[in-house]
Amino acid sequence: MKRLLLNIILILCLFHISVSAQESRDSLVRLISAEKARLLQINGVSYRKVEGNALFLHNDTYLKCDQALWNVETNIIDAVGNVQIIQDKTLLTGDSLKYIVSEDLAQFRGHLVELTDKDKNTLRTKYLDYNTKDSIAHFFRGGAMKDKDGSIIESMDGNYYAKEDLFIFRNRVEMFSDSLFFKTDSLKYYSETDVVTYEGRTYGWYDVYGITSGGGWYNRSNETFYFDKKVHLISDENEGWCENLFYDRNIEYTRMEKNVEVVDTVNNSIVLCGQLEFWNEPRRSELYEDPVIILLQEQDSGAVDSVFIASDHFKYYQKKAFEVDSAIVEQANERYKSVQVDPLASKRPPPPREEPKADTTSTASADSIAIAQRDSIDAIQRDSVDAIQRDSVDTIQRDSVMVAQRDSIISSQRDSLSLQDSLMSRDSLVAEVDSLQTEPLDTTLITFVESFHNVKIYKSDIQIKCDSLLYCSIDSIARLFTDPVIWYDGVNQITADSMQFVIKNENLEKGYMLSNAFVISEDESKKYYHQVKSPEMIGYFRESDLYRYDAIGGVSMIVFVAEDNEITTMNQKECRLMTSVLKDGTVEKMRYYEGIKSDVFPVYDLEEEKKYLKDFNWRIGEKFGSRYDLTDKQLRKSLRNKSIPARNFPRFSNSKVYYPGYMDGIMKEIELRKPLIWLIK
Repeated sequence: MKRLLLNIILILCLFHISVSAQESRDSLVRLISAEKARLLQINGVSYRKVEGNALFLHNDTYLKCDQALWNVETNIIDAVGNVQIIQDKTLLTGDSLKYIVSEDLAQFRGHLVELTDKDKNTLRTKYLDYNTKDSIAHFFRGGAMKDKDGSIIESMDGNYYAKEDLFIFRNRVEMFSDSLFFKTDSLKYYSETDVVTYEGRTYGWYDVYGITSGGGWYNRSNETFYFDKKVHLISDENEGWCENLFYDRNIEYTRMEKNVEVVDTVNNSIVLCGQLEFWNEPRRSELYEDPVIILLQEQDSGAVDSVFIASDHFKYYQKKAFEVDSAIVEQANERYKSVQVDPLASKRPPPPREEPKADTTSTASADSIAIAQRDSIDAIQRDSVDAIQRDSVDTIQRDSVMVAQRDSIISSQRDSLSLQDSLMSRDSLVAEVDSLQTEPLDTTLITFVESFHNVKIYKSDIQIKCDSLLYCSIDSIARLFTDPVIWYDGVNQITADSMQFVIKNENLEKGYMLSNAFVISEDESKKYYHQVKSPEMIGYFRESDLYRYDAIGGVSMIVFVAEDNEITTMNQKECRLMTSVLKDGTVEKMRYYEGIKSDVFPVYDLEEEKKYLKDFNWRIGEKFGSRYDLTDKQLRKSLRNKSIPARNFPRFSNSKVYYPGYMDGIMKEIELRKPLIWLIK
């Protein structure tokens, strides 16, 4: 037991001696070389004065200077003239420093202090402390750093951690990097990975774009960005909000997440969703998580009557014309041709009978009526989303055949010539084959809009519901699929198997109800329903207001007639074609053609089932009462001219001191290009 205790005591003593020896070595400063060294007594204090290329070593750190005064008692070295601290690959230079050996602290003071790390990042200031043991620098009273690529970061104070390759900037932090400007509360720069992190309120500018957030990061090596906490974006055309934003500058891809709102002042639209993805080239965007698109429509009175469009998933994208599947182009062109034909105008049937005259047999033949607007259900299904997504196989095959023909011609003709003739004529052969090339590829941009599942459209006077909606700018036709229904003016309903709407100059021009079209209008008494049913219907619009509609291909109709404001009779009609003319939303004239049948029944003893045409389905319970049935999200107030005011733009006051003229040159170059001016002024 005694021996065990002695061994423990011995070990503890040896450990203490080892630690003390280590501390002694750490505190030991060695003078490696100098031209002169002598002892001095100043006011009873001993000094060592070292002159001429003095070199000291402490904590594996070299201290170089022109001359130094070393206080032997306090162990403090005052160095002046071309002072350098060299530790590993970190270099500090200045006019003078005080090195406190017991604290491992080098205090630089002077006209200019400069710290350069292994990656050639150069920090300049007038006040800097460097701990040689921990390899940590602290600068204060202003400083600016410039890297090998010309980027600038400045602040009033900060730190450098050599072991972590980390710079920290605090208090009035401003940054410039490759046409990007930032201002933030605190910034960390990891030089090894070239990543910058922002903490606290952050402002950013690029070209004519500005951003504010609660923080984020910037990876300079691959030009990616991330911002979070109340992100706000602004440009001369758009304004947006979200909680998180990711941006890849190389591929111009943006992802916005959580409570997203984007205002497009050019197209007078607003986007609301949980997630938005956007690619700039080629232009493409996708909306997820309860997306809603709002189209702002200003009325003659100055009021805004917005259109709200909601679905599970929106897609908007553009393709160059030669990239679009040839089948898609052909189908769109066929649709466009078909909607240019007016069945009545093309055949000019004889004058029809008008209400309230007695019915007469029309001389118009059913074969003379052009039903040119009908697209089959099979054709509609061929225009599905899968067809839109296909690559242009025709273009690829055509190019492959062309190349093969060219090589074949050149090869065969070359073999038939001598080597000399072949070499002399090769250029002419290539030119001849090249003349077989087709015309230049059509690069016209084609726009596609797709909305999938639970599509809902709300406007104060019209509401629409369907499963999916497709639009293509080749034919400018919006197509609604899977049990679409329209309610308008609160008392009218239209249904069909599918619908198509022609849009011209941003206004609705025509509407097509394809297969099993059914129109229902509720009477004021809410007891009776006027009904029109036919295989197809066409509506015609002026400035998006319906002024005429036609029912085609076998029409069944029920109209309830009032006398002294009370419904007394039901008029049931059948015909081959019916057309109505409307004024201010009210039917002014109705005309009937071919095979007209008409019956009148009093309503007082009318059986209930006779009041309705076959397949009658009044779906008013599905109608949206307000835009809040689509989304309850509140629109934000614009922060334009408030979020990023001119006074917030970086002034780079420290950089002007430590890198005179540099940022002035950058700003002059930017001014010549004329971006950012609206933010700077």
